[in-house]
Amino acid sequence: MRLTKLLIALAAAVLASVLFLKPADIHAATAYVMDESGTLTSEQVASLNSLAEEISLRQKCGVYVIITSDMHGYSESSFARGIFMNYDLGYDEGNRDGASGVLLAISEGDRYYDSVAYGAAKDTFSSYNLDRLNDLVLDYLYNGDWYGAAEGFIRKCDDILTDSGYQYYVPTYTDPAINPTTVTTSPAQRREIFLSRLPFVGVIAALLSLLITWVVSLQNTNIGIATEAMKYLVKNGVKLTSTQDIFINKTRTTTRIHRDSGGGGSSGSSHSYHSSGFSSSSGGRHF
Repeated sequence: MRLTKLLIALAAAVLASVLFLKPADIHAATAYVMDESGTLTSEQVASLNSLAEEISLRQKCGVYVIITSDMHGYSESSFARGIFMNYDLGYDEGNRDGASGVLLAISEGDRYYDSVAYGAAKDTFSSYNLDRLNDLVLDYLYNGDWYGAAEGFIRKCDDILTDSGYQYYVPTYTDPAINPTTVTTSPAQRREIFLSRLPFVGVIAALLSLLITWVVSLQNTNIGIATEAMKYLVKNGVKLTSTQDIFINKTRTTTRIHRDSGGGGSSGSSHSYHSSGFSSSSGGRHF
């Protein structure tokens, strides 16, 4: 019996190690303007990066434009926020928890875009201002001017930051940090990781089940299951003058199992994002 418990514990440990291996971060920000869809030329990306970097460092607020090939599994309402976290965006002064920035996220394949702000930038880029930015971008994208959309967004952000008297600071968040795995991976990546592990998990589970069954069978001293109590009595151990099996009651015992309601996941981000740190537009746009 002890060997059986040991094998069961080993099986659980192996399955857990496969299912909960930390996935690699989906992205890491290397610039202010990124285009994974290939819509912009390298010269256009370099020019936009130079403009966005100058404004971001001068205003102490990251201004970003990211063009993706698809939605990475996000819904329309969570697309921009998810990209902001996945790419680990935000200006800071040595404290990543003080990340501050505004993002225009565009899905080239879905022809959808939205904007979002985080950190100190949230105070300046309210839903109203984000809607103004979305309206500005729509005209450019509708006419196929991707470069004009990105440049217009970046310059308008600079104007809004200046006019509002924006000041950088490190906010204090009272709500729990978002699950680190959710921050560093997209729904599409998590689904891909889960599906890639299923065959391996199935093989391990089958092999361990066969091993446990074999060990348990070796420990059994009876062949089959007897339907009469007499067969389980030790010889000359008890002398019964008459036997009768009568079942008059059925008893069921239940035990409540307390589960930890805390979130899981492996930490993969250099800082924590909080739901309360974001401001969003009233809705993204299709073009």
